[in-house]
Amino acid sequence: MTPLLVGDSAELAPPPTSYGVVDVQRHPLIRTPSEESINTVTALPGMVIKCHSINVNAGGRRAEGVCTIRPSTTKVALRAVQLERRAARKRQQNNTSLATIQQPLADDAVSSSSFAVKESYWIDIETPQRSTDELYDFLQQLRLPPFFVSILSEPSNWTSEVVALKQVSLAIFQILPTDPNETVEITHVALLSMPRLLVTFHTFPQNNDAEGLYQLEWQYMKQRERVPEPSSSGLLLAWLQFHVRRTARAIRELRLATVEMDQAMDSDFANFDFEQLVEAKNCLLAVVAVAEEQNGTIEALAVAEQSTEGLDFANCRGAFSMLQANSSSNERLSARVDKHLNELRERVMAHREDTLNQRLALLTILSAIFMPLTLLSGIWGMNFENMPELAMHGAYQKALFGMFALALCMVYSFHRAGWSS
Repeated sequence: MTPLLVGDSAELAPPPTSYGVVDVQRHPLIRTPSEESINTVTALPGMVIKCHSINVNAGGRRAEGVCTIRPSTTKVALRAVQLERRAARKRQQNNTSLATIQQPLADDAVSSSSFAVKESYWIDIETPQRSTDELYDFLQQLRLPPFFVSILSEPSNWTSEVVALKQVSLAIFQILPTDPNETVEITHVALLSMPRLLVTFHTFPQNNDAEGLYQLEWQYMKQRERVPEPSSSGLLLAWLQFHVRRTARAIRELRLATVEMDQAMDSDFANFDFEQLVEAKNCLLAVVAVAEEQNGTIEALAVAEQSTEGLDFANCRGAFSMLQANSSSNERLSARVDKHLNELRERVMAHREDTLNQRLALLTILSAIFMPLTLLSGIWGMNFENMPELAMHGAYQKALFGMFALALCMVYSFHRAGWSS
Protein backbone atom coordinates (compact mmCIF):
# COMPACT_ATOMS: atom_id res chain seq x y z
CA MET A 1 0.00 0.00 0.00
CA THR A 2 1.44 3.38 -1.02
CA PRO A 3 -0.75 6.16 0.37
CA LEU A 4 -0.23 9.64 -1.04
CA LEU A 5 2.30 8.31 -3.56
CA VAL A 6 1.69 10.69 -6.46
CA GLY A 7 4.06 12.05 -9.08
CA ASP A 8 5.50 9.07 -10.92
CA SER A 9 4.46 9.67 -14.49
CA ALA A 10 2.26 7.03 -16.07
CA GLU A 11 4.77 6.07 -18.77
CA LEU A 12 7.54 5.59 -16.20
CA ALA A 13 5.68 4.06 -13.31
CA PRO A 14 5.24 0.27 -13.29
CA PRO A 15 1.74 -1.17 -13.04
CA PRO A 16 0.58 -1.39 -9.41
CA THR A 17 -0.57 -4.54 -7.74
CA SER A 18 -3.29 -4.68 -5.07
CA TYR A 19 -3.85 -1.37 -3.20
CA GLY A 20 -1.27 0.45 -5.30
CA VAL A 21 1.78 -1.58 -4.13
CA VAL A 22 4.43 -1.56 -6.80
CA ASP A 23 6.36 -4.75 -7.41
CA VAL A 24 9.90 -3.32 -7.41
CA GLN A 25 11.56 -6.63 -8.22
CA ARG A 26 9.66 -7.14 -11.46
CA HIS A 27 9.47 -3.45 -12.45
CA PRO A 28 12.50 -1.51 -11.20
CA LEU A 29 12.08 2.24 -11.10
CA ILE A 30 14.12 4.21 -13.63
CA ARG A 31 14.91 7.70 -12.39
CA THR A 32 14.62 10.53 -14.92
CA PRO A 33 14.51 14.31 -14.48
CA SER A 34 10.79 14.33 -15.25
CA GLU A 35 10.15 12.00 -12.33
CA GLU A 36 11.23 14.70 -9.88
CA SER A 37 8.04 16.64 -10.62
CA ILE A 38 5.42 15.67 -8.07
CA ASN A 39 1.77 16.32 -8.86
CA THR A 40 0.05 18.36 -6.18
CA VAL A 41 -3.46 17.57 -5.01
CA THR A 42 -6.12 19.50 -6.93
CA ALA A 43 -8.46 21.17 -4.44
CA LEU A 44 -12.20 21.40 -4.98
CA PRO A 45 -13.87 24.84 -5.05
CA GLY A 46 -14.11 26.21 -1.53
CA MET A 47 -11.67 23.65 -0.17
CA VAL A 48 -8.75 24.87 1.96
CA ILE A 49 -5.51 22.84 1.95
CA LYS A 50 -2.57 23.89 4.10
CA CYS A 51 0.77 22.15 4.55
CA HIS A 52 3.46 22.52 7.21
CA SER A 53 6.82 20.92 7.84
CA ILE A 54 8.29 20.08 11.23
CA ASN A 55 11.91 19.54 12.14
CA VAL A 56 14.31 19.92 15.04
CA ASN A 57 15.65 23.41 15.58
CA ALA A 58 19.43 23.28 15.67
CA GLY A 59 20.02 26.96 16.39
CA GLY A 60 21.96 27.21 19.66
CA ARG A 61 22.18 25.13 22.79
CA ARG A 62 18.87 26.34 24.22
CA ALA A 63 17.05 25.44 21.01
CA GLU A 64 18.48 21.93 20.89
CA GLY A 65 15.76 19.32 20.54
CA VAL A 66 12.94 21.87 20.08
CA CYS A 67 10.55 21.07 17.24
CA THR A 68 9.56 23.95 14.99
CA ILE A 69 6.74 24.11 12.44
CA ARG A 70 7.10 26.07 9.22
CA PRO A 71 4.85 26.57 6.18
CA SER A 72 5.46 24.12 3.35
CA THR A 73 3.74 22.80 0.25
CA THR A 74 1.88 19.60 -0.52
CA LYS A 75 4.33 18.94 -3.33
CA VAL A 76 7.24 18.80 -0.89
CA ALA A 77 5.26 16.71 1.59
CA LEU A 78 4.21 14.17 -1.03
CA ARG A 79 7.76 13.97 -2.29
CA ALA A 80 8.99 13.22 1.23
CA VAL A 81 6.43 10.46 1.62
CA GLN A 82 7.44 9.05 -1.73
CA LEU A 83 11.09 8.93 -0.65
CA GLU A 84 10.11 7.26 2.60
CA ARG A 85 8.11 4.59 0.79
CA ARG A 86 10.97 3.92 -1.60
CA ALA A 87 13.46 3.72 1.25
CA ALA A 88 11.22 1.23 3.04
CA ARG A 89 10.93 -0.92 -0.08
CA LYS A 90 14.67 -0.82 -0.61
CA ARG A 91 15.35 -1.81 2.99
CA GLN A 92 13.00 -4.73 2.52
CA GLN A 93 14.59 -5.62 -0.79
CA ASN A 94 18.04 -5.32 0.77
CA ASN A 95 17.28 -8.21 3.10
CA THR A 96 16.62 -10.60 0.22
CA SER A 97 18.86 -9.32 -2.61
CA LEU A 98 22.26 -10.63 -3.56
CA ALA A 99 25.31 -9.35 -1.71
CA THR A 100 26.56 -7.53 -4.81
CA ILE A 101 23.62 -5.13 -4.89
CA GLN A 102 23.00 -4.81 -1.15
CA GLN A 103 25.45 -1.95 -0.55
CA PRO A 104 24.06 0.60 -3.08
CA LEU A 105 20.49 0.03 -1.93
CA ALA A 106 21.47 0.32 1.69
CA ASP A 107 23.26 3.63 1.06
CA ASP A 108 20.21 5.10 -0.70
CA ALA A 109 17.89 3.82 2.00
CA VAL A 110 20.04 5.30 4.74
CA SER A 111 20.08 8.68 3.04
CA SER A 112 16.30 8.63 2.68
CA SER A 113 15.87 7.46 6.22
CA SER A 114 18.07 10.22 7.57
CA PHE A 115 15.95 12.70 5.67
CA ALA A 116 12.85 11.14 7.24
CA VAL A 117 14.27 11.74 10.68
CA LYS A 118 14.92 15.41 9.96
CA GLU A 119 11.52 16.50 8.69
CA SER A 120 7.90 15.41 8.72
CA TYR A 121 4.77 17.08 7.35
CA TRP A 122 1.22 18.00 8.30
CA ILE A 123 -1.44 18.54 5.62
CA ASP A 124 -4.75 20.03 6.79
CA ILE A 125 -7.74 19.70 4.43
CA GLU A 126 -10.95 21.56 5.21
CA THR A 127 -13.89 21.51 2.84
CA PRO A 128 -17.53 22.62 2.84
CA GLN A 129 -20.10 19.88 2.95
CA ARG A 130 -20.12 18.08 -0.39
CA SER A 131 -21.68 15.07 -2.01
CA THR A 132 -20.18 11.64 -1.61
CA ASP A 133 -19.21 11.44 -5.29
CA GLU A 134 -17.27 14.73 -5.19
CA LEU A 135 -15.30 13.71 -2.11
CA TYR A 136 -14.69 10.24 -3.53
CA ASP A 137 -13.19 11.68 -6.72
CA PHE A 138 -11.02 14.08 -4.71
CA LEU A 139 -9.74 11.39 -2.34
CA GLN A 140 -8.78 9.20 -5.27
CA GLN A 141 -5.91 11.64 -5.86
CA LEU A 142 -4.35 10.59 -2.56
CA ARG A 143 -4.12 6.96 -3.65
CA LEU A 144 -5.46 5.66 -0.38
CA PRO A 145 -6.81 2.16 0.08
CA PRO A 146 -10.37 1.91 -1.31
CA PHE A 147 -11.62 1.01 2.18
CA PHE A 148 -10.36 4.33 3.57
CA VAL A 149 -11.70 6.28 0.59
CA SER A 150 -15.18 4.82 1.11
CA ILE A 151 -15.12 5.89 4.77
CA LEU A 152 -13.73 9.38 4.20
CA SER A 153 -16.13 10.18 1.36
CA GLU A 154 -19.14 9.97 3.71
CA PRO A 155 -18.49 12.44 6.56
CA SER A 156 -22.14 12.37 7.61
CA ASN A 157 -21.68 8.72 8.64
CA TRP A 158 -18.45 9.22 10.59
CA THR A 159 -18.28 7.81 14.10
CA SER A 160 -15.37 7.63 16.50
CA GLU A 161 -13.20 4.71 15.41
CA VAL A 162 -9.62 3.67 14.72
CA VAL A 163 -8.62 1.54 11.73
CA ALA A 164 -5.00 0.41 11.48
CA LEU A 165 -3.38 -1.08 8.39
CA LYS A 166 0.26 -1.98 7.96
CA GLN A 167 1.53 1.35 6.61
CA VAL A 168 -1.22 3.83 7.53
CA SER A 169 -3.78 4.29 10.28
CA LEU A 170 -7.10 6.12 10.24
CA ALA A 171 -8.68 7.65 13.32
CA ILE A 172 -12.04 9.43 13.39
CA PHE A 173 -11.81 11.86 16.30
CA GLN A 174 -14.70 13.84 17.74
CA ILE A 175 -13.98 17.45 18.70
CA LEU A 176 -15.83 20.45 20.06
CA PRO A 177 -17.00 23.09 17.57
CA THR A 178 -15.26 26.45 17.47
CA ASP A 179 -17.89 27.83 19.87
CA PRO A 180 -19.03 25.04 22.27
CA ASN A 181 -22.02 27.15 23.35
CA GLU A 182 -23.53 27.03 19.87
CA THR A 183 -26.05 24.36 18.98
CA VAL A 184 -24.33 22.67 16.05
CA GLU A 185 -23.93 19.18 14.66
CA ILE A 186 -21.32 16.86 16.07
CA THR A 187 -17.89 17.59 14.58
CA HIS A 188 -15.55 14.77 13.58
CA VAL A 189 -12.08 14.97 12.07
CA ALA A 190 -10.36 12.21 10.12
CA LEU A 191 -6.69 11.69 11.02
CA LEU A 192 -4.49 9.79 8.57
CA SER A 193 -1.12 8.95 10.08
CA MET A 194 1.75 7.36 8.24
CA PRO A 195 5.55 7.63 8.40
CA ARG A 196 6.56 11.30 7.97
CA LEU A 197 3.05 12.57 7.22
CA LEU A 198 -0.11 13.47 9.13
CA VAL A 199 -3.28 14.40 7.22
CA THR A 200 -6.24 16.01 8.98
CA PHE A 201 -9.48 16.11 6.98
CA HIS A 202 -12.88 17.43 7.99
CA THR A 203 -15.93 19.22 6.61
CA PHE A 204 -17.66 22.34 7.90
CA PRO A 205 -21.10 23.89 7.26
CA GLN A 206 -21.40 26.30 4.36
CA ASN A 207 -22.12 29.28 6.63
CA ASN A 208 -19.08 28.65 8.88
CA ASP A 209 -15.53 29.89 8.49
CA ALA A 210 -12.97 27.13 7.95
CA GLU A 211 -10.14 29.34 9.16
CA GLY A 212 -11.40 29.54 12.76
CA LEU A 213 -10.53 26.06 13.97
CA TYR A 214 -7.39 25.80 11.86
CA GLN A 215 -6.00 29.06 13.25
CA LEU A 216 -6.52 27.78 16.81
CA GLU A 217 -4.67 24.56 15.99
CA TRP A 218 -1.86 26.39 14.20
CA GLN A 219 -1.34 28.93 17.01
CA TYR A 220 -1.12 26.10 19.54
CA MET A 221 1.16 23.75 17.63
CA LYS A 222 3.72 26.36 16.59
CA GLN A 223 4.42 27.28 20.22
CA ARG A 224 7.65 26.12 21.81
CA GLU A 225 7.78 22.45 22.85
CA ARG A 226 4.16 21.72 21.88
CA VAL A 227 5.20 18.95 19.47
CA PRO A 228 7.08 16.26 21.43
CA GLU A 229 8.86 14.72 18.42
CA PRO A 230 9.52 15.78 14.79
CA SER A 231 7.45 12.95 13.32
CA SER A 232 3.92 12.31 12.18
CA SER A 233 3.18 10.61 15.52
CA GLY A 234 4.52 13.66 17.37
CA LEU A 235 2.30 15.93 15.27
CA LEU A 236 -0.64 13.63 15.96
CA LEU A 237 -0.04 13.81 19.72
CA ALA A 238 0.20 17.62 19.64
CA TRP A 239 -3.02 17.86 17.60
CA LEU A 240 -4.86 15.49 19.94
CA GLN A 241 -3.51 17.28 23.01
CA PHE A 242 -4.81 20.60 21.68
CA HIS A 243 -8.36 19.32 21.32
CA VAL A 244 -8.27 17.42 24.61
CA ARG A 245 -7.23 20.65 26.31
CA ARG A 246 -10.06 22.51 24.55
CA THR A 247 -12.46 19.97 26.00
CA ALA A 248 -10.89 20.38 29.44
CA ARG A 249 -11.24 24.16 29.23
CA ALA A 250 -14.92 23.85 28.27
CA ILE A 251 -15.53 21.52 31.21
CA ARG A 252 -13.77 23.90 33.63
CA GLU A 253 -15.91 26.79 32.38
CA LEU A 254 -19.03 24.71 32.93
CA ARG A 255 -17.83 23.80 36.41
CA LEU A 256 -17.29 27.50 37.23
CA ALA A 257 -20.76 28.35 35.90
CA THR A 258 -22.21 25.55 38.02
CA VAL A 259 -20.55 26.90 41.17
CA GLU A 260 -21.87 30.40 40.41
CA MET A 261 -25.40 29.03 39.97
CA ASP A 262 -25.08 27.17 43.27
CA GLN A 263 -24.10 30.40 45.02
CA ALA A 264 -26.96 32.27 43.34
CA MET A 265 -29.40 29.69 44.68
CA ASP A 266 -28.06 30.10 48.20
CA SER A 267 -28.25 33.90 48.13
CA ASP A 268 -31.57 34.46 46.31
CA PHE A 269 -33.41 31.30 45.41
CA ALA A 270 -36.67 33.06 44.53
CA ASN A 271 -35.07 35.05 41.67
CA PHE A 272 -32.92 32.23 40.31
CA ASP A 273 -33.19 31.81 36.52
CA PHE A 274 -33.93 28.18 35.81
CA GLU A 275 -33.16 28.69 32.10
CA GLN A 276 -29.47 29.10 32.94
CA LEU A 277 -29.46 25.65 34.48
CA VAL A 278 -31.18 24.17 31.42
CA GLU A 279 -28.65 25.77 29.05
CA ALA A 280 -25.71 24.59 31.15
CA LYS A 281 -27.14 21.07 31.23
CA ASN A 282 -27.60 20.95 27.44
CA CYS A 283 -24.07 22.24 26.87
CA LEU A 284 -22.63 19.75 29.33
CA LEU A 285 -24.37 16.83 27.62
CA ALA A 286 -22.57 17.71 24.38
CA VAL A 287 -19.22 18.17 26.14
CA VAL A 288 -19.58 14.91 28.07
CA ALA A 289 -20.26 13.02 24.84
CA VAL A 290 -17.13 14.52 23.27
CA ALA A 291 -14.98 13.76 26.33
CA GLU A 292 -16.10 10.12 26.40
CA GLU A 293 -15.52 9.65 22.65
CA GLN A 294 -12.08 11.29 22.83
CA ASN A 295 -10.97 9.07 25.68
CA GLY A 296 -12.17 5.96 23.88
CA THR A 297 -10.40 6.93 20.64
CA ILE A 298 -7.11 7.66 22.42
CA GLU A 299 -7.23 4.29 24.17
CA ALA A 300 -7.89 2.66 20.80
CA LEU A 301 -4.83 4.41 19.34
CA ALA A 302 -2.70 2.89 22.10
CA VAL A 303 -3.85 -0.56 21.01
CA ALA A 304 -3.53 0.17 17.27
CA GLU A 305 0.12 1.27 17.65
CA GLN A 306 1.16 -2.36 18.00
CA SER A 307 -0.18 -3.34 14.56
CA THR A 308 0.74 -0.44 12.24
CA GLU A 309 3.79 1.50 11.11
CA GLY A 310 1.67 4.64 10.83
CA LEU A 311 1.80 5.10 14.62
CA ASP A 312 5.01 5.15 16.62
CA PHE A 313 4.92 6.65 20.12
CA ALA A 314 8.13 5.00 21.29
CA ASN A 315 10.11 8.26 21.42
CA CYS A 316 7.27 10.30 22.92
CA ARG A 317 5.83 7.83 25.42
CA GLY A 318 5.67 10.48 28.14
CA ALA A 319 3.61 12.83 25.97
CA PHE A 320 1.26 10.00 25.04
CA SER A 321 0.84 9.03 28.71
CA MET A 322 0.02 12.66 29.53
CA LEU A 323 -2.53 12.69 26.71
CA GLN A 324 -4.18 9.55 28.09
CA ALA A 325 -4.23 11.03 31.59
CA ASN A 326 -5.78 14.29 30.36
CA SER A 327 -8.51 12.58 28.36
CA SER A 328 -9.35 10.29 31.27
CA SER A 329 -9.39 13.30 33.61
CA ASN A 330 -11.82 15.09 31.28
CA GLU A 331 -14.21 12.17 31.45
CA ARG A 332 -14.08 12.05 35.24
CA LEU A 333 -14.39 15.83 35.65
CA SER A 334 -17.34 16.00 33.29
CA ALA A 335 -19.05 13.27 35.30
CA ARG A 336 -18.57 15.31 38.50
CA VAL A 337 -19.92 18.48 36.88
CA ASP A 338 -22.88 16.49 35.58
CA LYS A 339 -23.54 15.21 39.09
CA HIS A 340 -23.37 18.77 40.49
CA LEU A 341 -25.82 20.03 37.87
CA ASN A 342 -28.17 17.18 38.65
CA GLU A 343 -28.05 18.15 42.33
CA LEU A 344 -28.90 21.76 41.46
CA ARG A 345 -31.75 20.57 39.30
CA GLU A 346 -33.05 18.40 42.11
CA ARG A 347 -32.90 21.42 44.43
CA VAL A 348 -34.93 23.48 41.99
CA MET A 349 -37.46 20.71 41.52
CA ALA A 350 -37.69 20.17 45.29
CA HIS A 351 -38.24 23.90 45.81
CA ARG A 352 -40.96 23.95 43.19
CA GLU A 353 -42.57 20.89 44.72
CA ASP A 354 -42.40 22.47 48.17
CA THR A 355 -44.01 25.66 46.86
CA LEU A 356 -46.76 23.62 45.23
CA ASN A 357 -47.33 21.68 48.45
CA GLN A 358 -47.63 24.92 50.42
CA ARG A 359 -50.23 26.22 48.02
CA LEU A 360 -52.15 22.97 48.17
CA ALA A 361 -51.99 23.09 51.99
CA LEU A 362 -53.46 26.60 51.96
CA LEU A 363 -56.26 25.48 49.70
CA THR A 364 -56.89 22.48 51.95
CA ILE A 365 -57.13 24.72 55.05
CA LEU A 366 -59.56 27.07 53.30
CA SER A 367 -61.64 24.13 52.14
CA ALA A 368 -61.69 22.70 55.69
CA ILE A 369 -62.78 26.07 57.14
CA PHE A 370 -65.62 26.64 54.69
CA MET A 371 -66.86 23.05 54.68
CA PRO A 372 -68.90 23.31 57.99
CA LEU A 373 -70.09 26.78 57.00
CA THR A 374 -71.34 25.37 53.72
CA LEU A 375 -73.03 22.54 55.63
CA LEU A 376 -74.90 25.00 57.91
CA SER A 377 -75.92 27.13 54.95
CA GLY A 378 -77.26 24.06 53.22
CA ILE A 379 -79.27 22.96 56.24
CA TRP A 380 -80.83 26.38 56.88
CA GLY A 381 -81.57 26.79 53.22
CA MET A 382 -83.89 23.78 53.07
CA ASN A 383 -87.58 24.67 52.47
CA PHE A 384 -89.25 22.97 55.43
CA GLU A 385 -92.28 24.57 57.12
CA ASN A 386 -91.36 23.60 60.69
CA MET A 387 -87.87 25.10 61.31
CA PRO A 388 -88.03 26.82 64.76
CA GLU A 389 -84.61 28.50 64.52
CA LEU A 390 -85.73 30.49 61.52
CA ALA A 391 -88.47 32.14 63.58
CA MET A 392 -86.16 33.08 66.47
CA HIS A 393 -85.58 36.77 67.17
CA GLY A 394 -82.22 37.81 65.65
CA ALA A 395 -81.66 34.38 64.06
CA TYR A 396 -79.74 35.82 61.09
CA GLN A 397 -77.27 37.76 63.23
CA LYS A 398 -76.78 34.83 65.57
CA ALA A 399 -76.12 32.48 62.63
CA LEU A 400 -73.47 34.82 61.15
CA PHE A 401 -71.79 35.23 64.55
CA GLY A 402 -71.75 31.46 65.07
CA MET A 403 -70.22 30.83 61.62
CA PHE A 404 -67.57 33.48 62.21
CA ALA A 405 -66.71 32.05 65.62
CA LEU A 406 -66.47 28.53 64.16
CA ALA A 407 -64.12 29.73 61.41
CA LEU A 408 -61.86 31.46 63.95
CA CYS A 409 -61.73 28.34 66.09
CA MET A 410 -60.68 26.22 63.09
CA VAL A 411 -58.02 28.72 62.03
CA TYR A 412 -56.62 28.73 65.59
CA SER A 413 -56.62 24.93 65.66
CA PHE A 414 -54.73 24.71 62.33
CA HIS A 415 -52.22 27.29 63.56
CA ARG A 416 -51.59 25.34 66.77
CA ALA A 417 -51.14 22.18 64.73
CA GLY A 418 -48.53 23.90 62.55
CA TRP A 419 -50.41 23.66 59.29
CA SER A 420 -50.36 27.40 58.62
CA SER A 421 -46.53 27.51 58.60
